[in-house]
Amino acid sequence: MLGKNNNSFFIVAKNSQNSDQAILFLSIGNKDAVPGLVRKLPHYGKYSYLAFEGDEPTNIAKGQWPVVNSPLVEVMDESAASIQPVMEKREALGKLAPVFNANRIMKHVEYLASDKLQGRGIGTKEIDKAAAYIANKFQEAGLQPGSDDGAYYQTWSDQIKGEKLELINVIGIIPGTNAELADKPVIISAHYDHLGLGVADVRKGNEGLIHNGADDNASGIAVMLEIAQILGKSLKPARTIIFVAFTAEESGLIGSRYFVKNYKKIPVDKTIANLNLDTVGRLFGNKLLIINGTTAKEWKFIFMGTEYTTGVATDVVSQDFDASDQLAFIEIGIPAVQFFSGPNTDYHKPSDDVDKIDGDGMVKIATVAREVLVYLGDRPDPMAFTGEKKSEAATKKPSSQKGGRKVSTGTMPDFSFSGTGVKISAVSDDSPAAKAGLLKGDVITAFDGKPVENLKDYSNYLKEHQPGDKIIVTIDRNGKKKDVKLVLAER
Repeated sequence: MLGKNNNSFFIVAKNSQNSDQAILFLSIGNKDAVPGLVRKLPHYGKYSYLAFEGDEPTNIAKGQWPVVNSPLVEVMDESAASIQPVMEKREALGKLAPVFNANRIMKHVEYLASDKLQGRGIGTKEIDKAAAYIANKFQEAGLQPGSDDGAYYQTWSDQIKGEKLELINVIGIIPGTNAELADKPVIISAHYDHLGLGVADVRKGNEGLIHNGADDNASGIAVMLEIAQILGKSLKPARTIIFVAFTAEESGLIGSRYFVKNYKKIPVDKTIANLNLDTVGRLFGNKLLIINGTTAKEWKFIFMGTEYTTGVATDVVSQDFDASDQLAFIEIGIPAVQFFSGPNTDYHKPSDDVDKIDGDGMVKIATVAREVLVYLGDRPDPMAFTGEKKSEAATKKPSSQKGGRKVSTGTMPDFSFSGTGVKISAVSDDSPAAKAGLLKGDVITAFDGKPVENLKDYSNYLKEHQPGDKIIVTIDRNGKKKDVKLVLAER
């Protein structure tokens, strides 16, 4: 029961003599509350009764009268039996088949990541078999040969770790139909090389073992081949669409950088955008991550649209990472993004195998990539580059043969984290981080006293150290700062 003192009451009822009018009963128990009531009451229009307390005043009770005598309401006898539907439920006369096929995508992964391809190491006969497989699938899909000499292969030789190797990018195209836009293409890409027998970027103890690279990056090639299969013979885009399978990504983006510098068939510098598929095999209900989404202001809105049309949850990551072949395009001022299903502890290990791949997740990623590709293929206007144009030297991804980062803490970053620092999404068992007591959800804010603004800072600091080095990381755990000592392990 609410007393009158210091409380104000408002009760509204229908005028029984005139249905177009209402009757208001009010009682104000505190005159100092009047200014506040005048300010607040217009926001409470849907309520039948209200009670306020104090000078402010504060609402302490509100409600609506039940609807009676409405032609839209029928009060049923609660004792009556429940009403059964008149018609039996039945299946729809027809169902739309899914555009993409998970089994077909998985067959690509199973072949490319099979032991017989020995990890698709550069300079091996096995990676040549992978290139031939991709070229054959491009041809079956109806893609036209895309190299400058009219074949599917773009070939050249390069020195890698002191050895002269013959390298191959595989290129197929869907020609543009608009005379003004056909030479301003969209490029979709994925790299098909991996670490072979652990020669490149091998972790301690894995030397000589087959690194099948199912997620990195048989998955990306598989999704690209599936998109080619669906679009190759039917799509008539305004812009030319170029499909490229890059080699030697693991050796420092050699294939993609060669392509952007030397491809002559269609001017690469007029490209509207690059969509790069790298490590897309482990979605498992998580959000699809879009890396380098700051390279054009349109990316955010494009992926908002695909989330609505496809139902696939997507996160355009605010931090930029120099992580894959999209970087070769960013270096020359072309908007480019990487499709990424997220980090995992099998990265660059023999355990990155087919049995851990999510076929249904790759269907979702293919669906999103197709939507973006088709949209960009008919988009009349260019996309304004808003990224940071960098020199190749400044962004050089270290060749695995030349070293690069040699140490590890045993943490996996949360790529979707948009705050300052590096948020930990997982900690490997028996790792330096686990031994030091780091936990999932901790945010690393400093490394040996140097501020960590983002993942790039953190990675660069690690490159400065050797296995066995003792360091101090500063973490934020539930709002509290804490310094943690750990000993870096060999990567």
